Amino acid sequence: MNDTNLVEKPFQLEFSSRVIEHLGIKLYQNKPTNVVAEFLSNSWDADATAVQIELKAHGADGTPSIVITDNGRGMTRSELTDEFLIIGRNRRSTPTEKTPAHRRPMGRKGIGKLAGFGIAQTIDIISSPHYKIRLNEENVAPTFYWLRFSLKDLVEKSNAALNGIYKPIVIADGVTLDELESLINSNANHTSYENFLVNARKGIGGVCISLSNTTLKKAFNIDALLTSLGRRFTVSMLRDDFIVKVNSKTIQPENALPPFHNFGFGDCKNLCIEKITIDGIERELRYWVKFVDIEGANWSIENAGVGIYTHGKIAQDRPFFFEIKGKEIHSRYIYGVIEADWLDELPSDVVSTDRRSIDWDTPETLIFHEWGSKKISCWIDDFRKWKSQQPKKVIIERIRKVSPQLNLTGSEEEALADLLNEVLPSLANDEEAKNRTTKSFKEAWTHAPTRLLTKNLWEKVFSSIDSNSGVFAELIENLRKSMVPEALGLAVTMAQRVAAITVMRKMIEEDKTETHLQRLIETFPWLLGPQWEKLIANQEIKTLVSKKHKPDESMGEWSMSDANIKLKPDFVFLSDAGAEKEFIVFELKGPEHGKTLQPEEYDQLGKYLQIIERIYTSKTITVKGVLVGHDKGGFREHDNRITVKTWNEVLLEARNLHVSYLKALLLASNPDENDARLQQILDFGGKETMELLKHFKPIAQFPDIISDNLNL
Repeated sequence: MNDTNLVEKPFQLEFSSRVIEHLGIKLYQNKPTNVVAEFLSNSWDADATAVQIELKAHGADGTPSIVITDNGRGMTRSELTDEFLIIGRNRRSTPTEKTPAHRRPMGRKGIGKLAGFGIAQTIDIISSPHYKIRLNEENVAPTFYWLRFSLKDLVEKSNAALNGIYKPIVIADGVTLDELESLINSNANHTSYENFLVNARKGIGGVCISLSNTTLKKAFNIDALLTSLGRRFTVSMLRDDFIVKVNSKTIQPENALPPFHNFGFGDCKNLCIEKITIDGIERELRYWVKFVDIEGANWSIENAGVGIYTHGKIAQDRPFFFEIKGKEIHSRYIYGVIEADWLDELPSDVVSTDRRSIDWDTPETLIFHEWGSKKISCWIDDFRKWKSQQPKKVIIERIRKVSPQLNLTGSEEEALADLLNEVLPSLANDEEAKNRTTKSFKEAWTHAPTRLLTKNLWEKVFSSIDSNSGVFAELIENLRKSMVPEALGLAVTMAQRVAAITVMRKMIEEDKTETHLQRLIETFPWLLGPQWEKLIANQEIKTLVSKKHKPDESMGEWSMSDANIKLKPDFVFLSDAGAEKEFIVFELKGPEHGKTLQPEEYDQLGKYLQIIERIYTSKTITVKGVLVGHDKGGFREHDNRITVKTWNEVLLEARNLHVSYLKALLLASNPDENDARLQQILDFGGKETMELLKHFKPIAQFPDIISDNLNL
C-alpha cells in the first residue's frame, strides 16, 4: 500500500561533504561488533521483540556477510524519505520521550544508519510497516520497500559537492508480497532474506538490513559476537520482550558474561538502587557488581571494570575504573554494570558519538564520577577481604609441589599462601610464571630474616599507589639469589642439629638417657622439631596454675593442690616469642624402656589445656598439647587438641625435617669452592649426617662443589 501523497518525494539521502567518511567509514571501520550494535539499537527503538542476526562466512560476492532482521514497526515510505534518509536528524522531540511500546529510545544522534559503511561497500534495506502493532489491524495488505546504498557512489557524491544529495537504487517501491518474493528469488543473495520473508508471510512487518561486499578479512566468530552484544546491551539478554539471536543462538547471560566468584553486589536480574542529587534533582543509579573467577577463564584486563549504560545501551565502555589508583591488583577482577538512563536525557549530549566514553567534565557527570570512585574503591576492598578468607587449598598444594624438598609447617604454609593469594592472580593463566614465583617465595620464606623482609616489602608494595605484583615477584627472586651467606650459615647450624638429634636418638634407643629432658627442651625447643623453634619456655607457668587459676573442684576440675600432685609428671609449657598467640604444653614421660603412656596422663594434659584456655579466652590464641613417652598406651585419643607421640617418632621427624632444611639450604647457597663453611658442615654434621643427605637427595642433583667438599 503506497502512502497517499499527491506528489511522491523521491528517495534521496541528504548529507554534508565528508560526513559519510567521518561518521561512517572512520568511526566504525573494522569494528563489526559496533556496526551490528547500532542496527540492534534501531531495532529496539522500533519496538521489535525479536531480532535475528545471520552471519555468513561467504556471501554471493565471496566476502563475509551480515543480515539483521527484526519484527519492529518497520518504516512507511514517508518515514523512509523524511526521517531515515536525513542524516543527523534529532531522533527525539523531548529528552524523556518514549516509543509507542513505552521504551526509552537508544538512538539520539541520527547517524547510526551510516555505521554499515564502516565494514560494507553495499547496504540493502528492506522495510515493511508492521500494521499489527501500528494500527492493531490485521487485514491491511503489506507493502514493501527495498533500497540499496553503494559506498562508492556516496563517496563520489560527497567529493563532488559541498552539500551532497545521493539517490539510492530503488529495487522495490511499495510492492506486494508476491512481487517481493519474485525480486528476492532473482537476487544472488536470496537466502539472506529468508527470515524477513518468513515474517512477511505471517503478516509481520519490520526491517531487514543486509551488509555485503564487506571489507572483513575473516568470518565472524558467533560466540564472540554473542558475548560482545550481551556486554554492550543490558536489554539484549535480560528482557523477554527483546530476544536477540545470532545464527539461531539466543544471547543469554551464561554466554555473554564471564565466570564469577560467589561474591558481589546484586546480579544482572536483581540490581541495587541508589540515588544521587545533582542540582537539586535526584538521579537514580541501578547497578550490579561481580568479580571474575580468573582461574581457567579467558579473561583480559580490557574486559574488566564498569560499563555504564543509558536506556540499555553502553555509554561508557570497559575497561573503566573511575580513575581509582592503588588497587590495580584486584581491579582486574571487577565486572560491573551501572544503569544511568538520565545521562541520555540531559540537555547537553555527554555520550561520545561511538558510545565508548562519557564526558566527565560536566557539572552533572562530575558528581556521578565522585560517587563511582568511592563505590568502586569500597567494592574492591570488600572483595579483597572476602578473597583473603577463602580456602587456600590450591595455593598450598602449589607451595608443596614446586619445592617438595622444602618442608613448611602448617602455619607457615598458611602465611605464605596469604601472600601468594595477592600475587598469583595477576599472572593470569601463566602456570609456569606462577610456579616460578611460588618457588622463589617458598625458598625465601625458609629463611627467617628473608621471610620477615618479604612480608614487610609486600605490605609496603601493596599499600602503595603503583603496586605491581610482577615487580614484587622479581624483587623476591633477587632476594632469593642474594641470600647465599645466610643460607650457608644456617646450613652449618642445621648440620649441628642433625648430629645432636642423631646422638640423642641413639641414646634413647640404647636406653642410656635419664628423665631430665625437660630442661634441655625448654632451652632447645628445636629438638622436638624445627617448627617449634619460634617457641620459648614460659617462665610464668609455675605461678599461672597455682595462683591465677582457682579450680572448681565441684565440677571435677583438677587442682594443683590435689593430694596426688606429686605423682603427676613434669611438663614443659611454651609460648610463641614476642606475643601470646600460641601455647604448647609438652607432657614428657621419660624415654626409658617400660614407661608406657597411661590414660591418666592423657587426661591430665587435657586438664592443663582446659586451665590455660580459661585464663586466655581470646579467640586468636590457640592452645595445644603434645604427650611424649617411650611407648604409646592402648587408650582412646579423643581430644583433637592433643597429639600423642613416642620419643622415637619425635626425634626421627625432627631429624628428617632438619635434614630437609639442610639439603634446601645447600642447594640455595651456590657456594664458592673455597668456602670454609662447607668444611664446617662436614665437621659438625659428621658421617651420619652426610649419609642422611645422600638418602634424602640423589647425589647427582648436588652441585659438584658441594658433593666434592662434603665427600658425597
